[in-house]
Amino acid sequence: MIKLSKIINFLILAFLFLLPWQTRWIYFSAKLNGLPWEYGTLSYYGTEILLWLIVILTGIRIFGNSSFIKEIFTRVNLSRRWPAVILGIAIAFFAAYFYAVSPVREVSTQFISRLVGSICLMICLVASNLNFKQMGLAFWGGGAIQGIIAVGQFLTQEIFANKWLGLASHKATDIGAAVVQSADERWLRAYGSFGWPNSLGIYLAAVFIFGLILFTKIDKKYQPFFLGGQMIIVAGLLFSFSRGAWVAALAGLITCLFIAWARKIKPAISPALKQIMCGVFIVAVVVLIFLPLFNTRTGAVGYLEKLSLCERLAQYNIADTVITNNLWLGVGPGLYTYYLAAHFPILSYGTYQPVHNIYFLAVAELGVLMFLCFAALVIWFIVKTWETRPIYIGVISVLLVAGLFDHFLWSLYAGQVLFWAIFGLGLAKEESTDGSPTKGT
Repeated sequence: MIKLSKIINFLILAFLFLLPWQTRWIYFSAKLNGLPWEYGTLSYYGTEILLWLIVILTGIRIFGNSSFIKEIFTRVNLSRRWPAVILGIAIAFFAAYFYAVSPVREVSTQFISRLVGSICLMICLVASNLNFKQMGLAFWGGGAIQGIIAVGQFLTQEIFANKWLGLASHKATDIGAAVVQSADERWLRAYGSFGWPNSLGIYLAAVFIFGLILFTKIDKKYQPFFLGGQMIIVAGLLFSFSRGAWVAALAGLITCLFIAWARKIKPAISPALKQIMCGVFIVAVVVLIFLPLFNTRTGAVGYLEKLSLCERLAQYNIADTVITNNLWLGVGPGLYTYYLAAHFPILSYGTYQPVHNIYFLAVAELGVLMFLCFAALVIWFIVKTWETRPIYIGVISVLLVAGLFDHFLWSLYAGQVLFWAIFGLGLAKEESTDGSPTKGT
């Protein structure tokens, strides 16, 4: 069991570090109205295989040790666990029902399996004998690498393709590339290793706020290096030019500071202010250098920005119709775009994408009944996180706010995994397995 635990620990750390990478094997390229359909494409991500390996090995470890099962229930204070059990059964029932009636079972099966796998990952993180600092450093390290990549992509204005890393080629001159247009110039937004800049922005926003908390657990001699990494993450977040991610990061920052002040968590306030001051300096420098670009994004100036806002408004109007027509049972997991193509044939191809709001999208796909069960389960985990690590609610608030502006956390594998990994990290234990305080806490 000791060797098995070490293997699981290594796999978890590797997964958290590699989480942003999109390397995958596509075994069926789906099309919608004759054009590529990303949300119906069937594939296996490299990290997805790693995820299920973690789940299987953790299952062997848990169910092979009765005392360990008792420890897990005690660790997250599950003495009042019946609400979660009931909700879990309800969600499982609805998932089975959706599979039975789904018009495209393969797509719904893939969506449900990834969602279930992400929730299982969260449980594995809680069950792991790794502590918050150990897993947190792996998660944060992956974010720092993404920050470096993002800065490099923006400064070079080119993203090179690499199938082994899951990277697609992008240039500012490409039609369909995510750009910021100022006057006659087109500037390519940073993608990182993600498929779209907004996904990168949400990820880096969560990593930065996570870093505010993790900073207090780092040995003082390493804190300058950690602070440098935080500033690179801030720069990468800026170069994603994701307005929703900026708002989410600000919401997370305010939440962390308010909780630290309200609960008088003094050790967290001073280090956070130090990082914030350095972050403000980075923001000021970057914004001054590229002021026209930030004016375009924040002021919604220019044809592309106005078009983006008009498309968002149209998406909400369409989503309202979809929800109204499928109020109780939804259109099926992962099938929102399929429903649009079937029932709104006059729309342009570009409009066949999920509404940029995870709450609208979840209601549209699941219906009111299952959405309420799912929302109740998320709220239950938020309550448990508050009981375990109150200031961590700041990290969760990044995801909840970002969900108002993008569908990434619901519609795509990497977003689902990020969402539930954040919860798992929040419920991770603070001490090492022998009960001694973790160094740097």
